[in-house]
Amino acid sequence: MLILQNIRVMKKILIMLGASMLLLACHKEINYELPEGIVEIPDAVDLGLSVNWASFNLGSVQEGDYGYYYAWGDTRRQSVVLWKNYRYSNSDGTKFKKYCLASQASWWEGEGAPDGFSSLRSEDDIVIKRLGGRWRLPTKEEVEELMDTQYHPEKFTWTMNAVAVNNEGKEIKGVRITRNSTGNSIFIPYSGRLNGDGFEFTGARAYLWTSTLSEGATGGPDGAYNLGLDKSEGGGVWSNSRCYGFAVRPVQIK
Repeated sequence: MLILQNIRVMKKILIMLGASMLLLACHKEINYELPEGIVEIPDAVDLGLSVNWASFNLGSVQEGDYGYYYAWGDTRRQSVVLWKNYRYSNSDGTKFKKYCLASQASWWEGEGAPDGFSSLRSEDDIVIKRLGGRWRLPTKEEVEELMDTQYHPEKFTWTMNAVAVNNEGKEIKGVRITRNSTGNSIFIPYSGRLNGDGFEFTGARAYLWTSTLSEGATGGPDGAYNLGLDKSEGGGVWSNSRCYGFAVRPVQIK
C-alpha cells in the first residue's frame, strides 16, 4: 500500500514539473539572431566616383547573391526584424536611445540630452565591423552621386533588367551600372527587403542602407536613408524605417 502511495506522489510531482516547464516555454523569449556567417572580401570597383564600390553585397560570394540583411545600425543578423527586436528603440519604435537629434527630444529615452548623431558611429557600421580596412557603409551623398550617373548616358550605361548568376547557378535580375570609358561595372541585384519574418519586393527592387539618419514620416528619428532601385522606375535615395532588414553594399575610401 505504501509503495502505491509513493508511486501516486511521484506521478503528481512529475505532472506538476511538466506543467511548470510548459509554462516557462510559453513565456520564453525567442532568439531571432542568426550566425555571423562567412564574409568574403569583395573587389573594389572604380567607377570614377569619390569612392570605390564593392563588387557584391556584404555576405555574398559573387555579384548575383543577395547577401545578408540588417536593420539600420544593428550589427546583428536576424531572421525577424521588428521594432521589439531593434537594438536602439523601445518595442514600438516611438522612443530611441541612440541616434536622435536635439530637435527630436520628445523621441529620446537615453541618458541626458539626445546624442545628436546623424550618421552611424563606427561601432554600428556593419561593414567596418566585418570587413575593416578602408571599407564602410556609403553616406547619403555617396549614394546620390552613384544614382546621379543614370542621368549621364554619355559617361554611364544603366541596364535596368540585367542578369547575373548567384552562387547556386541561378540567374538573378538587377541593375548593372557601367562606366563607359573603362568598362568597369557593378551589378546590384533586386534583393528586396526583410519585413518582420517575410521578404518583400524580391526580384523587383533593391534596398541598400546608407550610414545617414533620416526623419521618419512623423518627423522622428525612426528613419534612415537607403539606395533604392525599382526595375520599372529607376533609382534614387529613399528613406525607410530603421527596423527593416536591407542588404548592404560596402564602399571603399580611395
